[in-house]
This record gives sequence, C-alpha cells and structure tokens, in this order.
Amino acid sequence: TGLPQDNGRFKSTSLRNVALRAPYMHDGRFETLEEVVAFYNDGIANRPNLDPILRDADGPRRLGLSAEDQAALVAFLGTLTDLVPSQDPRFADPFRHDTDADTGL
Repeated sequence: TGLPQDNGRFKSTSLRNVALRAPYMHDGRFETLEEVVAFYNDGIANRPNLDPILRDADGPRRLGLSAEDQAALVAFLGTLTDLVPSQDPRFADPFRHDTDADTGL
C-alpha cells in the first residue's frame, strides 16, 4: 500500500501441508516448524511495525509454552499435512504434461 503502518505486512497462507513448505516466515529464515514455534514462544522483537495482534501493553505477546507444549503444537501442525499428493508422481513436475510420457520428454 505504501503506507508506513503496512510496512512488513503480508497475507499468510493456509496451514494445509505446512510441514512440507519450508523455509518459513516471510523471509525464509526458519527451516523447521520447531524454529517457528520457538520464535513465537519467546523470540518476537518489539518493532514499530509489529502487528497489533502480537502486541500487549508491555510489548510483544509471546506464547509462553513449555517445551512439551511446543512439541505438541508442532505435532498438531504435522497432522495438517497430507503426504499422499506430495508423493504422487503425477504432481511431481507441474511442467510435465500427460503427453510427455509418450515422447520421453
């Protein structure tokens, strides 16, 4: 939008198949869901463009989860992943057409 209050904002995607979509965050800084959960648990920095939903009166809002709860959250996110389509060769190459099998391309 060009507005200062929108600096750093972006639309987030669905959580479907989230375990297959690394790297994570808008800048790809995290390789694992464990890293993402740890960041939201205690790594959020107090920045001027921090979304209000992540802000309390005292600063950044953090999850405050135990290690066990963090592991459970990551496990839950894993349940949102369907490996069947990701392992189906028909979906492996989006540029391959059905006729390519006949021509060897």
